[in-house]
Amino acid sequence: MKPKILTIFVHNFKRQMKHTLLALILIAVMASGVATAQNTRGIDEDVLLTAINDLRTDGCFCGNDEVRAVPALMWDQRLADIALNYAIHLKNNNENGDDAYMFMSHVGIDGSTVETRLADAGYVAKDVVENIAYLRGNENLVIDHWLNNPLSCNNIMSRKMNVMGAARAGNYWVLIIAQTPIKKDKKSKK
Repeated sequence: MKPKILTIFVHNFKRQMKHTLLALILIAVMASGVATAQNTRGIDEDVLLTAINDLRTDGCFCGNDEVRAVPALMWDQRLADIALNYAIHLKNNNENGDDAYMFMSHVGIDGSTVETRLADAGYVAKDVVENIAYLRGNENLVIDHWLNNPLSCNNIMSRKMNVMGAARAGNYWVLIIAQTPIKKDKKSKK
């Protein structure tokens, strides 16, 4: 027979631990909701940019081809916004409830391409590439997905590119990598 005081202590301890655990879960859920609300593009930009730049500065294999290290990219907010608009376009055009058909293309239902989407937003780029994916998962999983496709991998590793932006809507991911014109200082002629 257990002493009554010990039984009460154990019961109260279990109840306190249960309430503490529930409070911690609630705090974690609320914190993740705040983080998601702050990033309207649905991704952790720092994680994605760091992972891609680690690949670029280390080099990797795209298919059977070794790609040597290339310079890191900078984050471009305007590209991220353009990527978000296209991720929403992909998501919205797949909400028809028809599981037999999935729209997943670099050419939008409206006929747009990554080049025309940039031009429509007034964005000037010397060159641009786009990776898309339908994937349930996080930034590291989508990068793995793109690395397993030699064309997408080569897009990520392109030496001439210097900026990127990305977004997701639901499980639709869009990554835009571009080469922006280098701005030269205008020197006055005397």
